[in-house]
Amino acid sequence: MNFNQLRYFVAIVKHGSFWSAALEEYISQSSLSKQIKALETELGVVLFNRTGNKITLTEAGQCFYDYALQLLETKNEMHQELMAFEDTPIEEVKFASIPIVSSYKISTLLSEFQKVNKNRRQVVNYNILEEEQKDVLMLLKNDKVDFAFVRDGFDQLPEYEHRLFMTDEIGLICSQESELAQLQEFDFSMLRDEKIILISPKSEIYRILMEKLRKVNKECNVAATMTRHRNVFSMVANNVGITFFTKRMLEEGHSIEGLKYVPLAVSYTHLRAHETRHDLVCRLLLEKKKKTNQNHPQNHDIKEDH
Repeated sequence: MNFNQLRYFVAIVKHGSFWSAALEEYISQSSLSKQIKALETELGVVLFNRTGNKITLTEAGQCFYDYALQLLETKNEMHQELMAFEDTPIEEVKFASIPIVSSYKISTLLSEFQKVNKNRRQVVNYNILEEEQKDVLMLLKNDKVDFAFVRDGFDQLPEYEHRLFMTDEIGLICSQESELAQLQEFDFSMLRDEKIILISPKSEIYRILMEKLRKVNKECNVAATMTRHRNVFSMVANNVGITFFTKRMLEEGHSIEGLKYVPLAVSYTHLRAHETRHDLVCRLLLEKKKKTNQNHPQNHDIKEDH
């Protein structure tokens, strides 16, 4: 059984004639008769009483007629709804980020944004690049991405909109067995000969830490640098050394036990989203409302501070 057969059947009931139904459906009468015969064979019932030139429905035919109308109506409704998707533009949003998409729950925001757009019949595809900050900024400068998540400290880029997305703090992370774990807060002047394990020198956290150490004239004993946060935390948990990292990166997405976070006396690092277009679809990820002045764009912070 197919929709053509249903349509032919309804047309015959409408006109009370195979011949008139065949004209309406642009099919020969013999072909129409074959289609109806095949339908009756499949259903195992006779649909029409054929008495001379008069065509009437059998009891089974009347029952089938009601269902046929429902099926054809459902089919038409389905096509109407699907037509809305045919003209739906598929947006591709490209953005770059330092390696914090999971820890800062950006991936969760993207999932929620997709659900909202699904209800609005919008299709947004993402192309996400996770790189170190220097590479992220290069992608942004070369217009390879629409916007980027980077750490703060780049007011020297006036051509970009700077919008605060989230705040985080850098602190000391040590093993719970370390003497430093007893401290309420830590200052870089307290450093002695502790071995320090840091994330890659390409990272912005590494740059921030080296800058802070220079300010207090401290020569640190960097025993190792690693490209993955989890490896750094694992070595620290085994009391091989200490590290300095953001609090959220430790709390989110890492299940390594035996670590203690000690806040610095004065320390914070912002995570910012730098945008390059005013009409960015993903703007809703970053803020709920924005008043735009074409000559003087204004920045509005999201109230999600940590």
